[in-house]
Amino acid sequence: MEATKARVIINPSSGGGAYDPEELRSEFDGYDLEWVETEGPEDAVEAAKEWSEGLLMVAGGDGTVNDVVNGLGKAGFPESVTLGILPAGTGNDLAATLCIPEDADAAEDVIRQGRVRTLDVARVRSEGIGERFFINVATGGLGAEISSANDEDLKSKWGKLSYLRASLEVARNFEVREIVMYLDGEKRETQAVNVAVGNCRYAGGGWLAAPRANPEDGLLDVVIIEAAGLADILALTPTALAKSDYLDNDGVYFTRAREIRVETQPPGLDFTADGEVIGDEPAEFVVLPRALKVIVGPEYTPDPA
Repeated sequence: MEATKARVIINPSSGGGAYDPEELRSEFDGYDLEWVETEGPEDAVEAAKEWSEGLLMVAGGDGTVNDVVNGLGKAGFPESVTLGILPAGTGNDLAATLCIPEDADAAEDVIRQGRVRTLDVARVRSEGIGERFFINVATGGLGAEISSANDEDLKSKWGKLSYLRASLEVARNFEVREIVMYLDGEKRETQAVNVAVGNCRYAGGGWLAAPRANPEDGLLDVVIIEAAGLADILALTPTALAKSDYLDNDGVYFTRAREIRVETQPPGLDFTADGEVIGDEPAEFVVLPRALKVIVGPEYTPDPA
């Protein structure tokens, strides 16, 4: 009987090199594994774009997963492709929502068990980047600047605490932004410290950016941390890292929408999507319901409530 073809896209620089080709081949008996080792983001995008059917595994961090999602998006999210994630980054934020363990053997077990859910994906458009896709969370403002500050040097030095360390540094000098948002056409003006647009829940290596996000409800969660003093910002940080739901706190605005437009007065509000910078121009977010089949862990539940 002919083995089923599957492709593994691996980013050795993000920790994916911990997965050995021969070991994976033996673990996935019955699959003929193609091995694509990336040297840059475009490698992952292209390797995903040309994969039109079957299991597509990603061994890497959230950035590599985002590249793969963008490749699949460029191909129109083929219905016959199923995404499997082998978390190998510092944060592994998408894996946290999907309940995929960071331990390599346990993650391989999850893929073999094959619990498949069809998840929403988000599309973002702006003048600076054109069109991109993301499956996890986009953050603008404080969260985006913290993600930028939380670089590889900080991660290697502080590990899981690097996000908290970066937040303390960035918050000291962060300036509140005037923003205008259109939520399914309804205008909202506010002074914002941070804006999160979440399809899933975690960002920045463990920050609970959108605590109630359901990646199967056909909606994007919008969480705005409004103008607050430094003490208020820092008080929220450990709460989010402790995986507590802070959406009912004073100064936090929460809603859901299918289409979102964000505009800011200069200086603009820098956004990142799944940790990838998308700039500070006006940005438009749209949910693409039930766009991508993804293998999830046994404890995954769409609605965290």
